[in-house]
Amino acid sequence: MLKRFVRSEKGQAIVEFALVLPLLLALLCGIIDFGWLYYNQITLNNAAREGARYAVIHYDPTTDWKETAENRMITNMVGVNSAVAVVSDPVAQQITASVTATPRILTGFTSTILGKQTLELHASCTMRLEN
Repeated sequence: MLKRFVRSEKGQAIVEFALVLPLLLALLCGIIDFGWLYYNQITLNNAAREGARYAVIHYDPTTDWKETAENRMITNMVGVNSAVAVVSDPVAQQITASVTATPRILTGFTSTILGKQTLELHASCTMRLEN
């Protein structure tokens, strides 16, 4: 009787693995994509802060400081399609640097769940002029 019971559980481990495997893959893909998007968000935050800091230090209405600050922001974002802008407000004595990027989602599983291949991320930094 015991021998027959053991023989009937022969494929149980394979069936359980087949049931759990999609959940494990979904979790792994989610972790990979979350880490990738979080890395890109941190990169955008750093680029906006770097651009704003450069613009605040080198602000001079007679020179082309804005283009240099925007180029400095783009240099900090390697491999990300992005749009940058630096806006000065002399009345409020502040400068705002903004960055928008659309990095690709790495795994096909997460992009299938979200229904898109890219995700739009934003970052901005406002600093007071040091004059």
